[in-house]
Amino acid sequence: MENIHDRSTRPARTPWSPKRLVAAGILTFGLAFGAGSAGTISTLIQPNPVAAQDLAAAQQQSVADVYAAANPAVVTITTFVDASTLQQAQGQQIPGMPNQQLPGQDQLPPAENGAAGSNLVEYASGSGFIVDDAGHVVTNNHVVAGAVAFQVRYSDGTVETASLVGADPFQDVAVLKIDLAEGASVPGTVAWGDSSTMRPGDEVVAIGTPYGEFNNTVSDGMIGALDGDLNSGGGYSLPNLIQHNAAIYPGNSGGPLLNMAGQVVGINVAKAYGDVNSTVDEGFNFAIESNVAQAIVDEIIATGHYARPYLGIQAQATMQGVAVMEVETNGPAAMGGLQAGDVITGIAGDASIDPSEALDTILFEKKPGDTVTLEVVRNGQNTTVDVTLGERPTALPQ
Repeated sequence: MENIHDRSTRPARTPWSPKRLVAAGILTFGLAFGAGSAGTISTLIQPNPVAAQDLAAAQQQSVADVYAAANPAVVTITTFVDASTLQQAQGQQIPGMPNQQLPGQDQLPPAENGAAGSNLVEYASGSGFIVDDAGHVVTNNHVVAGAVAFQVRYSDGTVETASLVGADPFQDVAVLKIDLAEGASVPGTVAWGDSSTMRPGDEVVAIGTPYGEFNNTVSDGMIGALDGDLNSGGGYSLPNLIQHNAAIYPGNSGGPLLNMAGQVVGINVAKAYGDVNSTVDEGFNFAIESNVAQAIVDEIIATGHYARPYLGIQAQATMQGVAVMEVETNGPAAMGGLQAGDVITGIAGDASIDPSEALDTILFEKKPGDTVTLEVVRNGQNTTVDVTLGERPTALPQ
């Protein structure tokens, strides 16, 4: 992710359009232990079609049926940090952790005793779901960010340790792997569904552990809108979101949003409240589309990370475009001829891009190795710069 220091100059958006949800005005957002792009990569995914007989069968299932089938695969995640790190976090943000609490993130008080034989203490809890017999657990990045150890709790109360496989902070997706003893098996798995078949008005079911205590709680509701995004507060927006009103709370982040066939069509990530001082749940909850999430999860499982493109600049979004503050020496942008002081106003060939969202499009629609033609204003003159995108170094902060 390019380092954009301020998003305050970004023009206001329509409250909800096919690709937009404003994160200002009377709406405030919390991460259900997550929040926010201009672009969507859902069109790049080619999911398998859902058979008509499967859809017909799904219409006959009750919420209880969906819960009974999926519940064994849903887990509660507890994260641990070093005691000294926790003390630091009480005064400032841990790198990689969100500035605002997401539905799903339940920050816990320091435990009396840490993990056995260590100086670790509990930090936070969220939810997740098991996707294969190897024990891979899908959750949100903001649930696990900054932690050094992890536990998962099954629906029957059994606790296992887990390790982090990899994460994509920009789509807020992460994968853990349960440390299964030899011969041990997971209590269940849940299948991915096709989020492109979902429609506003379709019924959905959410399962998770509110506040880290109410194990595997179920709620139901319907889809309100599709293909939305939220301002992350980090200089980019979290895209590819399903809006729904199945209740979620702190601790639910990373839990599944299921269709009535019991398939995962989203990963619960955030919710909105009525105003800054309101604690009333207005039913605006958000989940990451499964078709996007599954592609990220598959790559993380295969390689340990998800490759995002990299320009190698520090920049600030303005109403005129993305102002380049600094260009990394020998980075992709420098090699392409981009200069400090340039203002990126778009990507050649795509007139639909808001000038201040050019980097969002690179982050979520492009791949390392792609060459993009940036429309740039330099010293008051319009020009173009061709940049071949690199791969974002994993060591860089979000």
